[in-house]
Amino acid sequence: MIDGHIVFSDTALATSDGETTISHHTYSIHMLALSNNDVEVKLNGKHSVILPASNDHGHGYVVVPGDYNTVEVVTATSQIAVFAIG
Repeated sequence: MIDGHIVFSDTALATSDGETTISHHTYSIHMLALSNNDVEVKLNGKHSVILPASNDHGHGYVVVPGDYNTVEVVTATSQIAVFAIG
């Protein structure tokens, strides 16, 4: 088990926010679509992750292990909740 704590959190990260910087190293990033459509999120400017629509998955977070310093909601007019453990 990896010890860590929350180093970044946003409960309403939206497409309009653009690329957001996480100023700490991370062990994992945890994301939840808040929109009723699938949401594409780009990590470190190159890794795309598709989050299932909020009405399709019972509000479960998608966990992506790794060290990420940026997160961007790509899908138009979409919003996510996100936190990172570092």
